[in-house]
Amino acid sequence: MDLNTNEIYSDLRKTKEELLQRLNQENCSPIVRPYIEAELKDIETALKKIETGTFGTCEVSGELIPMELLQIIPTLKSMEDCKTVNYVISNH
Repeated sequence: MDLNTNEIYSDLRKTKEELLQRLNQENCSPIVRPYIEAELKDIETALKKIETGTFGTCEVSGELIPMELLQIIPTLKSMEDCKTVNYVISNH
């Protein structure tokens, strides 16, 4: 694991723990719960990709996803996701 990926892995694990704590709180809103669960699923997927060495590869085309985008949103799965992020970034 390179330094960037190691940092992303650490951040994802921390975020996972924080989301699990929120999810397990008695006052967790039923409206927010599905969003937390979806984010946890995406984080688990990203963690597994890092562990198996496939992190940063588009699930559709196999292209490499730019590391600068993965550092911002490490749960990106495809180049299409990157286009959406680039659109949002360039329009703000």
